[in-house]
Amino acid sequence: MTQSNISESEVIQYLQEHRDFFIRNRDLLTDLKVSSLDGKIASLVNHQVNTLQERNSFLKEKLNKLILHATENEKTISHVFELSLQLSQISHVANVTKHFSAFVKEHFNADLFRLVVPAYENLETSKNVLCVEDETEFFRIFKDFMEGNSSVCGRLKKETLQFIFNKKSEKVGSSVMLPIGKNAKKGILIFASFDETRFIPDMSTDILSKLTNMLEIKLKNSFSSFNLLSSNQG
Repeated sequence: MTQSNISESEVIQYLQEHRDFFIRNRDLLTDLKVSSLDGKIASLVNHQVNTLQERNSFLKEKLNKLILHATENEKTISHVFELSLQLSQISHVANVTKHFSAFVKEHFNADLFRLVVPAYENLETSKNVLCVEDETEFFRIFKDFMEGNSSVCGRLKKETLQFIFNKKSEKVGSSVMLPIGKNAKKGILIFASFDETRFIPDMSTDILSKLTNMLEIKLKNSFSSFNLLSSNQG
């Protein structure tokens, strides 16, 4: 077999089968020249060193982001706990939704959000609160979501977004929708972004779920008679 007939795959296979090749031919490590993506030429040893340095920098940056994310999550959880204590002292549902809305604006980065709840007495629909007056229409749109009893992330149906955000729904690129209570019995919490990549399918909703759990407890304990009951619930 001549040199011209040796393919790249054969060279690769040979090196894989002879792991000690460069140990037996150490001079090649410095003689071989490798061209990087930016056009720079270096010896195989230097190229390997540079590659490891780049990988270490990447891993270090990734670790720093994870640490920062964990720190931010810890702070947010602490704020959520403080909110639960504050809400426990509030007896009027309008003040509950007002206080909750102020908290979300301060601690969560979302272009839009809305709290969908039953038609409570002395509570009116506002910018961040939607009181369900037409339950027939509501159940028609949200039946599958309520029966699924789990959060939904990504691009929601146009009809769903229109029901919640009206004209602003046209700007929504991605959303996350969470049930409050089993089968959304106490309502729905939804965050929306104009960015299509902000809320993606399968994203973690652990912290947001803590918000809905807290709301469920508050609304259940203080306003137990008000529920969103679908046609197959008692």
